[in-house]
Amino acid sequence: MEHLFLCPKCKSKTPLPRCKSCGYEIPFEDSIYRFCNDAPVKLDGDKKYIGYDNIGENFEPEVTFWDANNTERYGVYAACADTVAKKFGTHITVLDLGAGLGTASIPLAKNGIYTVAADISAVMLTTAAKRSKGLYDNLILAQMNAYDIMLPDNSMDIVVENAMIHLVDEPELVIREIVRVLKPGGKLIRYSSLGLPVTEEEAKQNAYCNAVLSDISSHFHNYLDSHDYKSAAFNVDYNSVLLQYFESPYNEQAEGFEEVFTEKMKFRLHRLRTGAHSDFQGTRQELLSAAWQAADSYARQKYGNDYADIKGFSRYGAVLNIYTVKK
Repeated sequence: MEHLFLCPKCKSKTPLPRCKSCGYEIPFEDSIYRFCNDAPVKLDGDKKYIGYDNIGENFEPEVTFWDANNTERYGVYAACADTVAKKFGTHITVLDLGAGLGTASIPLAKNGIYTVAADISAVMLTTAAKRSKGLYDNLILAQMNAYDIMLPDNSMDIVVENAMIHLVDEPELVIREIVRVLKPGGKLIRYSSLGLPVTEEEAKQNAYCNAVLSDISSHFHNYLDSHDYKSAAFNVDYNSVLLQYFESPYNEQAEGFEEVFTEKMKFRLHRLRTGAHSDFQGTRQELLSAAWQAADSYARQKYGNDYADIKGFSRYGAVLNIYTVKK
């Protein structure tokens, strides 16, 4: 089966890598097809968006703390990919929009599904390429702008979108693009987790971790606020826009998956320390570093030097939220 894209130059349908209509060859660098060379972050004018070039691997601390190349350790994402394969089969085409570090794309490709991993950030996709290790011919890494998806109409069976739509200030334009590329009867799928029962002691452990984390985070943000910090967040109600184009989602739980996570403190603090939040894009690194130093000093005095080792506790399963286009 020949998989077609849109030529960035003439917008004709074409297979990779050279346009059959105008002859333009889509640049292929570091295992990534460059359908655009747009800035990774755009905070002015129309069609604003936040990409994660400046965040990179810090967005997923497991890349730092765990073996990021072990595709058996993709948790909820692997369980959701397995469920997609079981429910919809493997002879489908999937767009992972806002693919980031490939955490959703790689397990989909591992299942044998033809997967286009699209993101505005070349830095994120470069890490995805390293993680996939060239094992999957059915995984296409593509630098694209979600406002202008370089795929033909009615070409995708499924679009997977996880925590990307809030990063654009005109979500309706992106949602229209998702609808455009979906085949009739195609689905938008968003991954989620489902909290599972814990013991009273585990709940207490988690509550303490959350309280400490909230205290430290508040100190961090209070420092920023006292130094004229301005969030880059768009604060757009994208869920209401989604429901203008899609029916209310139904949920499909991944059978047989259960995971325990105890490293919430360490992971969340890593993202805070490195400024790996979309809200912080456009904030001076010097200010973020000063805020972290203030929060770290506060935490050491109140909770001890080993405060980052405080364990949380959560037990959860994996859920797919499945959206159908309104007729």
